[in-house]
Amino acid sequence: MLEQLSSQSLSRKPQIVTIGGGTGHFALLTGLKEHPVDIVAIVSMADDGGSSGVLRDELGVLPPGDVRQCLAALSRETPTLRALFSYRFAGGPMKGHAFGNLFISALEKITGSFATAVAEAGRILSVHGEVIPVTEGNMRLIIELKDGTHVSGEKFLDGDEHVRTVGVKKVVLQNPVEAHPRAVEKIMNADMVVLGPGDLFGSVLPPLLIPAIARAVKETKASVVYVSNLTNKRGQTDGFTSHHYAHVIHEYLESHRIDTLICNITPPPPHLAERYQEQEGPDMIVSCEENSTSSHPYKVIARDLVSFESPIFHPQDTLNKGRSLIRHDPIKLAAAVLEPIVASTMSVQV
Repeated sequence: MLEQLSSQSLSRKPQIVTIGGGTGHFALLTGLKEHPVDIVAIVSMADDGGSSGVLRDELGVLPPGDVRQCLAALSRETPTLRALFSYRFAGGPMKGHAFGNLFISALEKITGSFATAVAEAGRILSVHGEVIPVTEGNMRLIIELKDGTHVSGEKFLDGDEHVRTVGVKKVVLQNPVEAHPRAVEKIMNADMVVLGPGDLFGSVLPPLLIPAIARAVKETKASVVYVSNLTNKRGQTDGFTSHHYAHVIHEYLESHRIDTLICNITPPPPHLAERYQEQEGPDMIVSCEENSTSSHPYKVIARDLVSFESPIFHPQDTLNKGRSLIRHDPIKLAAAVLEPIVASTMSVQV
């Protein structure tokens, strides 16, 4: 079906804006870059754990980790250069730091602007598309728990047993930040805006806490697509179906804005499911209800989206225990996301 999406069949390339962060965002971008579409990745800047957190606190820079992953995903440079960008030091004072994080932080110091540093890194890596931080402000999360207590910092979502036991009620910004103007512009001019996949409270919702971003998502004429997670996280989304995720996003947006929900219908590999259940507990695989109803007023695209490759974690990645074992397949995911565009193209041709 994707052969219909070719430069010959389109008057111009579709403009696809993705919003999020983390490994899910990486998988989506990795798949999309293989197709004739213009890609803009808008990246959450709430990360304050691992290498990004250390650089943020010690150097006073913005967190580079999620941006680095997006740049690596969209790079058309050699595998060696992409591997260099993701390389983590094994010892010494730089232990655990990714080279790309240090590179972006150094560029920020040189240029005086994180967004300029990201754009320059994109040119060096021959990025297919554009990567934009959702804000250049000091974006930090306050997490309200179900017992009424609060913790400060996105890192607590995965790294704190109290949070995982008590459960997350909601997230808010510690202080107001301004949206990057180019991010707003790109959302307003997009043909499709894709939210997720990614941690709901840590990656998908934080950009929507910025008023100008939320307003742009609600007001854009673009089709809004949400890609549901494959797995739930203890203390955050226990027992969620794909529709629960969409419902929470609508609550934060205060608008039923999602036009298409994409979810997975294939069980993950048994060995990965077993390991995940040991990590997060039983019944944590997200179910996908294919039929939409009046209470779920969006189209549902239910497909096989699971990667059957075991993830490889770098031994110096201090956050690897919190990273997902079960992941989207980039090729399958991109195909599902592009289905509405392909269908629209075919109807126009007819």
